[in-house]
Amino acid sequence: MSAAQPAIFSTLGILAVSQEISGLALSIMHSAEAELVAEESICLLSVASARTVEAVAPEESDLAASLMIAPFLYRDYLIGATMIESGDLSRGEEGVTIGGRLERKTAFYAAHLRAGEYPTGSVLQNAMLLWMGRISPPRMPSGPEDRLEEIEATAKVACHLKLVAAHLRQSRG
Repeated sequence: MSAAQPAIFSTLGILAVSQEISGLALSIMHSAEAELVAEESICLLSVASARTVEAVAPEESDLAASLMIAPFLYRDYLIGATMIESGDLSRGEEGVTIGGRLERKTAFYAAHLRAGEYPTGSVLQNAMLLWMGRISPPRMPSGPEDRLEEIEATAKVACHLKLVAAHLRQSRG
């Protein structure tokens, strides 16, 4: 198996699960900001995936580092596509603003998901509650625990992390 396959596999999972939990969150919180939800989701998934790699294969530090920058690479891709499609090269300045937000969000989740520890159980649950709190509009009629349970986001993220760990173990032989 190619050394690149775990990176590709993990990144596809980050994007797929980020989009899935973002869509689910937006389906129950109609006044939530879609861009905020998307940014928080991809940052959470990237950090959690990197922490999984650090725990399962500490020697794969380059892979873990690559997963931590997935939100920034995705931003570059989206901004680049917008610039090409619109012919407006000044749109690149948006990337700087978005990058600042992504840095803060990634640092937040990195502080709550400790390096080298596989985020499971209460650690993952707490991170997911923080995520729900950060994406929720003010004055929601239910608590973040209820909303998180309603969309089953924790189970979806846990499944993703198990898949990343299993694929990494398999790729190492």
